[in-house]
Amino acid sequence: WYQRRVREAVVSTQSTGEITFSPDGAYVGAATTARAPLLLDANNSFNVVIHCWSSQSKLLSVCFSPDSRIMAVAGIDTNILICDTSKPMAAPVKVLRAHPMGTISRVRWLNNNTIVTTGSDFQVRQWSLNL
Repeated sequence: WYQRRVREAVVSTQSTGEITFSPDGAYVGAATTARAPLLLDANNSFNVVIHCWSSQSKLLSVCFSPDSRIMAVAGIDTNILICDTSKPMAAPVKVLRAHPMGTISRVRWLNNNTIVTTGSDFQVRQWSLNL
């Protein structure tokens, strides 16, 4: 049931790169080809919480911090968007040109303050965030 409802919510908006649940199950994040990450409320019929953060190109990867508070999104434009789920209308923190020689293929959290990214530039990078 969850998979079908998430697919309906996301597909009705645009196609996606990656879809993931937050660790606490409260949110669903989607990296979209429409250059805007989707944050869906898993406790409220998967309604869209926010869909206005923007990227300069399509997004490929999305991941939540272990405490489910922060969503990181990355994609073709080499940037990382760091979005606070408790402040959905706030502008995201941007890590610009995180992989300047290629697309970011994956973003993952090591802990609540550290993310790791991989890119088509054959590099793995670790980022310490003070949020």
